[in-house]
Amino acid sequence: MKKLFLHIGLLFVFSISYSQNEVSVLQKDKSEFKVSFEDDFETLKIKNSKTGQIQLINNLEASMTGKKSHLEINDYNFDGFTDFASFHTDDGMGVYTIYEIFIFNPKTTKFDVLNFPSNFNPKCDMFCDVKIDKIKKTLTSSCRGGARNHTDVWKYDKDKKLVLSKTQSY
Repeated sequence: MKKLFLHIGLLFVFSISYSQNEVSVLQKDKSEFKVSFEDDFETLKIKNSKTGQIQLINNLEASMTGKKSHLEINDYNFDGFTDFASFHTDDGMGVYTIYEIFIFNPKTTKFDVLNFPSNFNPKCDMFCDVKIDKIKKTLTSSCRGGARNHTDVWKYDKDKKLVLSKTQSY
């Protein structure tokens, strides 16, 4: 019974989003990945604790003015596996946070960048101030453009491709 509560507790802790400069990502198959920044936040090092295999992701979206990047874990594609994001405040006035999202691929046991879909016409040209709605299974990106605020709502289609669900400005 204690083991059951421990596993439920660990699952709960790792399913809650939090930010750090180094995180441990525990997957539902009990594999663990250590994620950390290298090279002044321009490279991610991901170490599979089970196999010792290391994945490097270069050329991260990093601040040009030296603002620190952070890591956040969550399930960004709603598949039950834990993903993560690297984020930093924008280089202007710092009014929004720019995200680069990495999705766990259970077949390769690696993380793939969630490419910003270019075949849509969103109001934000990157993932900003990302909010996750686990019930509706949507990602919301919000940004400013001039005197207007913009919101793009993204969801996954039946082929597990990210599509723009709706966009609005106010």
